[in-house]
Amino acid sequence: MAHLLHFCMAVALALPLTACQRTPTAVAEPDAAARQRAALAQPADPALAAVYQRSCQTCHAQVASQAPLVGFAPHWETRRSQGMPTLLTHVRQGLGAMPPLGFCADCNDATFTDLIAFLSTPLPAAAPPP
Repeated sequence: MAHLLHFCMAVALALPLTACQRTPTAVAEPDAAARQRAALAQPADPALAAVYQRSCQTCHAQVASQAPLVGFAPHWETRRSQGMPTLLTHVRQGLGAMPPLGFCADCNDATFTDLIAFLSTPLPAAAPPP
């Protein structure tokens, strides 16, 4: 009986604390235009574009992979706020489904920094047709 009383007291004390936990905020889903921009996005530098195409594009240019979409600000705001050193650590060590070095074993920190900057910079909306 004492065990039941202790259990009930523990539950009674713990329940109010669950209301204090933060619930994850919903991240906006990209619309068709954002998906199209991501599918077509390429770094301006040809050497960086080649690395992006072989190491990043498969996951970051389409939403099905659940990786943050290239150029889609809502997917990158929280990540960017962590700072470049943290983002570099995530790339080096891997995070979630992304393996260590993000499929780019020959990349150095400078290349990763350039790739992260490209991926996380919001892509401009296409101009409406005249």
